[in-house]
Amino acid sequence: MQIQTALDWQHVSDRLKTDLDRIGYNPDLRKMYNNIQLMVTELSKLEVNGRRIRSTTYTQDQVEKINKAIDHLEKLILMGLLMK
Repeated sequence: MQIQTALDWQHVSDRLKTDLDRIGYNPDLRKMYNNIQLMVTELSKLEVNGRRIRSTTYTQDQVEKINKAIDHLEKLILMGLLMK
């Protein structure tokens, strides 16, 4: 799963929450999920500024960081499901 804008986060978030609920309570993975949410909030703010200056490259670094974090969390969730 990947996002291109902060608006895409809702669909990815729902799927990650479902997967996290399937593993049971894991505070470390929940913390990672919450950190990604904070990163998406920052992305949303950057997108507003990007629209003001009419530049789409303004947010690319943040999107890449978020996608990398989502990928890492997905892999850890998969490991958790396999260990269950």
